[in-house]
Amino acid sequence: MENKQKDHIFTEIYISIHSIMGLLILFYCIFSQTLKGMMMVMLMIYLIYIGLELYLFATSQIIKLENLLGGYFQSVVDTLFISICCIYLDSYYFIVLPIFCLLILISSLANYRTKSVTHGILSTFGYISVGILSGFYPLGIVILQGALLLGFSFFVGELNQLISDVYKRNQYAMEEIEYKNQLLEYRATTDFLTDLSNHQAFYHALEVIAEKHAPVTLILLDIDDFKAVNDVYGHLSGDYVIREVSQIIKKLLRTSDIGARYGGEEFAVLLPGTGQPFGQRIAERICKAVAEYPFEFDQQKMRITLSAGVCHSTVALSRGEQTMLVDQADALLYYSKRNGKNRVTSAQFQ
Repeated sequence: MENKQKDHIFTEIYISIHSIMGLLILFYCIFSQTLKGMMMVMLMIYLIYIGLELYLFATSQIIKLENLLGGYFQSVVDTLFISICCIYLDSYYFIVLPIFCLLILISSLANYRTKSVTHGILSTFGYISVGILSGFYPLGIVILQGALLLGFSFFVGELNQLISDVYKRNQYAMEEIEYKNQLLEYRATTDFLTDLSNHQAFYHALEVIAEKHAPVTLILLDIDDFKAVNDVYGHLSGDYVIREVSQIIKKLLRTSDIGARYGGEEFAVLLPGTGQPFGQRIAERICKAVAEYPFEFDQQKMRITLSAGVCHSTVALSRGEQTMLVDQADALLYYSKRNGKNRVTSAQFQ
């Protein structure tokens, strides 16, 4: 994204420079009345080229023009235009050198080192050609100025590469810091065994949702006879059961719902913006899905069930009321436990 934005900015700069150069030379020729035949033809061609650039840029097709001649089309056009125009303006030294230096600098900032140096070589070739064809200055001076121009292109190319390398290292460092921060946040809020929110993250979500959303429904679920699972099949099987139950819960929730491992074999689900009947149905679906799931660990089949308590509130809750909501859902959960297990008990928050 950043590279595309950078390309977009420098494309705008290039087109602006082209337009300004064309207008300046056009005004110079009109006011000085030196619009010679070849000069007029070259100027018309260049103005057509600028118009094409503007059209392709406006229609997001400028890349077609930039890819011509291996990506050096703009460099060739710049070199030809400035060289020919300056021959006919009879003042190439005062115009060509600073313009070429500006174009080389912008090319270096916009592109990688090889392309910027190539642009400098093309510019130097055009500059020396103008000097030789015009005959205004001795050949030695022209070649010396061309060498300085070429040296400038190598210098800005290397400087741009150095700046680019420093930028990339800083970018990688920032990305690594961002990744580590995200990893720390994930570890701080996620239960490592189930990949659900942990106990602390659940209470934070409850605080945010209960204060801003009404209605809200809280479901507490507990694995029935989990101690017996550990005693009969081993603690590894207990971890397996907790992981599988958590995956079933995640699959049955909406993206706006919050699923959490409340502690041990107990789970919590927050349903923002839902009424009691919907919360009852979600809890029943989870319990039914768990009861029908073929739990099998180490070639041993197990029948696992859940008990659930569902508490629903129609108003926003303060922090103290949030604790009361959890306590009431917990009481409903244990009512299900005492009355046969594998069932759901729900009530309105009071």
